[in-house]
Amino acid sequence: MTTKVAVLGAGNAGYATTADLVRRGFDVTLFSHVREKLDPISDRGGIEVNGVAGDSFVRFEDVTTDLELCVSGTEYIVLTVPQTAHEFYAKALSSYLKENQVVVLNPGHTCGGMHFATTLRKAGYGGTARLGEFHTMSFSARIRNPGQVFVAHITKDLLFSTFPGKLQDHLYPGVKNLFPNAVKAKNVLDSALRNINAIEHPAQIVLNAGWVEHTKGDYYFYYEGTTSSVGRVIDLVDGERMRIAEALGIETSPFVEILYEAGYTAKEACEVGTAHMAFQKSPEHRWSKGPKSLDHRYMHEDVGYGLVGMANLARFAGVKTPVMDALIALASALNGIDYVLQGLTLEKIGLEGKKREELKEFLFEGYH
Repeated sequence: MTTKVAVLGAGNAGYATTADLVRRGFDVTLFSHVREKLDPISDRGGIEVNGVAGDSFVRFEDVTTDLELCVSGTEYIVLTVPQTAHEFYAKALSSYLKENQVVVLNPGHTCGGMHFATTLRKAGYGGTARLGEFHTMSFSARIRNPGQVFVAHITKDLLFSTFPGKLQDHLYPGVKNLFPNAVKAKNVLDSALRNINAIEHPAQIVLNAGWVEHTKGDYYFYYEGTTSSVGRVIDLVDGERMRIAEALGIETSPFVEILYEAGYTAKEACEVGTAHMAFQKSPEHRWSKGPKSLDHRYMHEDVGYGLVGMANLARFAGVKTPVMDALIALASALNGIDYVLQGLTLEKIGLEGKKREELKEFLFEGYH
């Protein structure tokens, strides 16, 4: 029987993921609560794909704005939405989710599965959710025209973890069938602390805020925006991230190595070991333009959930993060949003009030 998959979110990643799964023979339904995002697919009768995934037209018309209809009878529910939308979807799915269904957060970024599970629980879901997540998106893609998506990069070594961790060996084979580049992470904190967007994007957008607003994103965000000084700040953020990992007993790698393993930079940059060199030697990032304003997921998601999430893990672990804290404070000032209060708190990921010696069991067993 053909595996049935619901893809939630008709943005860049949703288009690319749907086209890839359909092309490989899976039975996919694509959901968006915004009808206008689905209309181009219905009008054209499919999705046009260009870039490193090959040039093709994938015939596909199974789209809906009815969430219950979309997920009914599916084996996998794949979310391709920013982490800022996870709470909305967890609450919405709490009435429909069956215990035999697997939810895959593509990506989960920083503690996405823990946040999703905690939100489900608060919304009244009484089952044991089967939650898997990736540390970053499976595709770097952009919708360039109605019904057409350009895939710039397919992520290598896509770290997969589950919450609770005891489900990983059971869920991994099926998820790898959907996403062949998936590899096992040690646990959800292993993947959470390899959230490359949270390491790079806050410094890149905050320290280029004037350029973003003046040009409305008309500059090369990674190549021109990551000067040597901006790169040094990213390196300092990475140093704090690695100290958090060490304090929590998590083995990790330097940011530039993670970027290289994902296929986003050259080996030469790995040998130098600086973020500045990593983005000067990144053909995948070379031509990517900046966001049109500061009202962007690089702020709301990568600061509010990624960086705030890491900073809260640091508080839990007893580690100081002055550079992360400074970027969070500046981002909050720039957008007039208190990301510390509105972002990913320990309470949202289920760690509020827990002791460090309880962490290992919680990650493996989840909620009892």
